[in-house]
Amino acid sequence: MQTSQSTGFCRTRRRSAFTLVELLVVIAIIGVLVALLLPAVQSAREAARRTQCKNNLKQLILGMHNYESAHKVFPAGEIHGGRWNAGYASGHSGADHCEWDGQIGIWGNLIFPFIERQAEHDMLDFNARKQYTPVNNQTIMQKKLKQFLCPSDPYDGLTSVWGNAANVARIQHYYAVNGSIEASTMPHPDGTTSYSHCNANNGMFFNDSRMPMASITDGTSNTAALCEVWGRISKDGGDSRGMNLHTAVYFDWTPNSNRSNPWKPNSFHQVGVHVAFADGSVHFIRNNITKAIFQAAATISGGETVDLGL
Repeated sequence: MQTSQSTGFCRTRRRSAFTLVELLVVIAIIGVLVALLLPAVQSAREAARRTQCKNNLKQLILGMHNYESAHKVFPAGEIHGGRWNAGYASGHSGADHCEWDGQIGIWGNLIFPFIERQAEHDMLDFNARKQYTPVNNQTIMQKKLKQFLCPSDPYDGLTSVWGNAANVARIQHYYAVNGSIEASTMPHPDGTTSYSHCNANNGMFFNDSRMPMASITDGTSNTAALCEVWGRISKDGGDSRGMNLHTAVYFDWTPNSNRSNPWKPNSFHQVGVHVAFADGSVHFIRNNITKAIFQAAATISGGETVDLGL
């Protein structure tokens, strides 16, 4: 007679889930990690946007150099008087410099052929008056062009209506440096004056300007040509300008110190603005630059000492 022996097995119980306390601990750890990593991610993204913004300005200033090589002058800040002729306006006289509804032509669309925008240039009717009457002109004025938009700036919509709904344009975030003061009383080469925005200025650009390289006697590395702006008076738009007229910036305020004027140096980089210089270089100018040095950088022949601390 065989006796059976029972064999005992040791079974371990497996847990099927975290306890509530453990789950809360894991969530808390994840939250701390996200809080630590998020600023780093945001900082990396802003660094990438700043690099793209700088590259945009680099393209634009090189386009201006190529324009100058072709026409022996830098593009006009804006075309107001005269007719379109050989790449720039000629035949100005008197009040023509204040003809805000004159023909299309700011520095931005004058350099289109030199920034791979030949198709847009060919669509424009530079002699049409008023500038916004041709449908093609309106189309190009309102087109979103990445070279003219800072990726850190949240607003890339149309400009406000300043007197005529047909004259709205796409906002842009890079303006031509007209000089060191907005309220200019300088006469044009033809001797005429009217009021500040229409007058000549002590920088590279102004209405109907035709600035040769040789006129920049302060030195091209010391003279600002383009600068970042909001191009408007509020984050959501407000009074603004774009690819139709008066994309001019004045260095009578230091960077990011005047948010209520479309024509002041402002950016969404917080601590400064990118500035393209007449030698083709692009530098990040911080908010703490002195007003005197910043103004000196805007002039072409002031004879000032410019130490940007770069």
